[in-house]
Amino acid sequence: MKTELQRLFLEEVQKNFGFLRPKFKGPLISEGYLSLTVAFVGENLAIEFVLDERDEDVSCYIARVIEGKPAPFWSVDPQGKRVRGHFYALLVDHGFRGKLFTVPPGLSFREQIPIILAGYKQALQEYGKKVLEDDPEFLNVQRKW
Repeated sequence: MKTELQRLFLEEVQKNFGFLRPKFKGPLISEGYLSLTVAFVGENLAIEFVLDERDEDVSCYIARVIEGKPAPFWSVDPQGKRVRGHFYALLVDHGFRGKLFTVPPGLSFREQIPIILAGYKQALQEYGKKVLEDDPEFLNVQRKW
């Protein structure tokens, strides 16, 4: 059963990222204890949005698609090949410098969720061309930090 924050998160993800379809299938939803992952899956890449209620965090990850699903490994596969990374960290590895978005101080976590997801939408559209093109080369970059 979804919590109030999970319902809000899912609603905001669907509102902000419907533009990913039909190139990406989804949303695919995976519930955990106080967490919710919503993924859009392309042929090569998956875009995952994760709500972590315990840490009050909303993140965006880019994962390699393996057998039609986001990679079952967290960061690298057994051969050491990168299969998932935080979107911001991957952008930094590609040379991006700066902030993706700013959340005004003093807001409750509930109030932050729509702002963060809208920020990820804008960042994907402005800086995530390779991701939106489903280009697996986006994950093939050396860690710079």
